[in-house]
Amino acid sequence: MSDPKETELQHLIFGSILVMLLLAVAIITFFIVYQKRLLKEQRRLQKVKDDYQRQLLGFSISIQEKERVRIGQDMHDEIGSALSAIKMLVNQLPYTDVESHQLISGIKNGLSNTISDVRTIANNLFPSVLAKFGLADALHHHVKVLSASNTLKIDMMIDAKFELNYEYELAIYRIMQELINNVINHANAKNLLIILNQTTECILATVKDDGCGFDAEIIEDLIQTGIGIKSIQTRVAAMQASLKITSKKDAGTLIEIHIPLNDGKDQK
Repeated sequence: MSDPKETELQHLIFGSILVMLLLAVAIITFFIVYQKRLLKEQRRLQKVKDDYQRQLLGFSISIQEKERVRIGQDMHDEIGSALSAIKMLVNQLPYTDVESHQLISGIKNGLSNTISDVRTIANNLFPSVLAKFGLADALHHHVKVLSASNTLKIDMMIDAKFELNYEYELAIYRIMQELINNVINHANAKNLLIILNQTTECILATVKDDGCGFDAEIIEDLIQTGIGIKSIQTRVAAMQASLKITSKKDAGTLIEIHIPLNDGKDQK
């Protein structure tokens, strides 16, 4: 028969172990709950930070666009009109001899080219076609103008008549404009394919060229340092969109952008 003191000691040891186990479980449970709350709070703070940064980006882009509109309108209305008036005056100058005829013709050609350049710059700063007719027509017009002055063959497929608010369409237009300019200026491509599709949830933009391309290893560096890509990345971030670049040296480049419609749909 067991000694009562020995039994009591065993019970005491068992009770102590049980208390320690319960205490350990309580500490572990507290730690797990605390970690979950901490992670939840960190995610909340990160979301607040991301939203704040996105608002700052949007505000910054909005200010830039307003300034672009002002400069573009001033160039078109003031400088363009002034140059046109000067050209009309030059047209009235008399031709007294062959030399003066050549001089006046040269001035007129120079003025015509300058007026054309001013209109192009003004349209890039303030795309009036976009404001009047919407995204699809504006992109078609932009491609038509570029095709007239470049050897690059541009094919564009747009499957929808977009119903978005002006700010959203302008943001998408700027992204596509920058992508096309990058191909013209850097890709040394002969063909460019642009596809713009709209689903119920997002707009899918695809830009594919057959140019020189680049190694996949430098894509991140290009995003961080390239002015054109950096501008696109800023607009993509402001729209909570996603940007994917696939490229290989001497095999062209494919850029895919998924743009959510949560902020721009049905707010025309």
